[in-house]
Amino acid sequence: MTKRMEKSNRAHFTTVLDRFPGKGGLYYIDVPDAVAKKFTSTKPVRVVCTLDDKVEFHCAIRPKGGGEFYINVAAPLRAKAKLKLEQKVSATVRIDKSEYGRKMPKELKELMEQDENGNKLFHELLPGKQRGIIHYVDSAKSIDKRIERAIMMINRLKTNA
Repeated sequence: MTKRMEKSNRAHFTTVLDRFPGKGGLYYIDVPDAVAKKFTSTKPVRVVCTLDDKVEFHCAIRPKGGGEFYINVAAPLRAKAKLKLEQKVSATVRIDKSEYGRKMPKELKELMEQDENGNKLFHELLPGKQRGIIHYVDSAKSIDKRIERAIMMINRLKTNA
């Protein structure tokens, strides 16, 4: 791995796409120590990562164990960037300054603007639970499906409150 530091909130490095052993092992890229230490010491930290200048995504630099860190690279991201196992990858990371650690889908945002109780319940959730709902709603391809999912998730919050 090679690395080059840029600005104070951004870092660039070259690494290789790898996979954790075992059935269903996650695909990931190692984050060099100097880069990881720039953003965190022991805990996961939210960043925006760009791979090979092809795909940008919100993610976390996570501890791997033994003082090492990694970023998970899910199947849709690998497909979009045309990445294969053991392929060399150019990565740039920067601190994620977004409110939720993901892009808020406008369908969910508009629903919460109209539903005061749903908005309150959503904001009482832990950040990881909020990101899960945001991801679920945003992963739908059609607007109608995103609206349907947003309504369903807010209604679930209300029935479980």
